Amino acid sequence: MARVSRNSKQSIVAAVREYMSENPNETVSMRRIAAKLGISAGTIYNHFSDKDSLIAALMLEDWHGVLKQMEISCEKAASFKEGVTDLYQLLCGFISTYRNIWNGYRVSDNYAVLQSQRHIEIVGQIAVYVRTLLEKFAEEKDLRMDRILAENILSAAMQEEISLEILLQLAGYIA
Repeated sequence: MARVSRNSKQSIVAAVREYMSENPNETVSMRRIAAKLGISAGTIYNHFSDKDSLIAALMLEDWHGVLKQMEISCEKAASFKEGVTDLYQLLCGFISTYRNIWNGYRVSDNYAVLQSQRHIEIVGQIAVYVRTLLEKFAEEKDLRMDRILAENILSAAMQEEISLEILLQLAGYIA
């Protein structure tokens, strides 16, 4: 087993990522992660106050990676359709990684408010890349549609019944 130094939050986050990849249907446990690293669970608690904080650190790191990939995809896109497809697929990958965690999360009143705030932030972050695509491929009048299209890309990625084909049809009306 690999040892982790007391100051290695990154090693702990990496172990959680690996554990989730190897065991996608299992609940993340601080004890299992500690055992994987050959440390005590208390060592993990020195870095993260609880399991939610640990998962949040992992998700945030992965989300920043998705945003970077969105930026690269938008720069390389040869068409609006290709760019929207890439954004959709990146979101689908992120969502599929964390869907089980989200589904298992207990919803409280505070969580509902926080979820709404985070949703608005995420749509705003996606809209930055949608706007890049619109500036690259659409007419001036279409630039105001960035948040609307971002919301629809996110919705399509989250809801399996909304296919990429339907999303692209909608995007075609916009640009």
